[in-house]
Amino acid sequence: MQAVAAASDKLARPAWWRVRRDLGPVLWSAFLAACVATMLFFALFDPVLLMRDDSPPKWLADRRTGYAAGFFFFWMTTTIAALLTAWLIDTRTSDDGS
Repeated sequence: MQAVAAASDKLARPAWWRVRRDLGPVLWSAFLAACVATMLFFALFDPVLLMRDDSPPKWLADRRTGYAAGFFFFWMTTTIAALLTAWLIDTRTSDDGS
């Protein structure tokens, strides 16, 4: 009886439920990858030295802002990569030819 109720509950879930379920691991893995990328990048490059230009924007004037902009850039990049990977895994064909 409970197995039938559980099976009907899975069928009754809305389509966005699966997207929401898959989005958590994608965002979390992208976040961790962005943390590592930020640490490695800024271990080699100082944001203040990267901003030495004739006229850097005022909002990018201090070191913390450089770190934050770099982190969000890496997070966006790794999120796109993780979403593409999840999409490729989800859209593969089955082995039985169906």
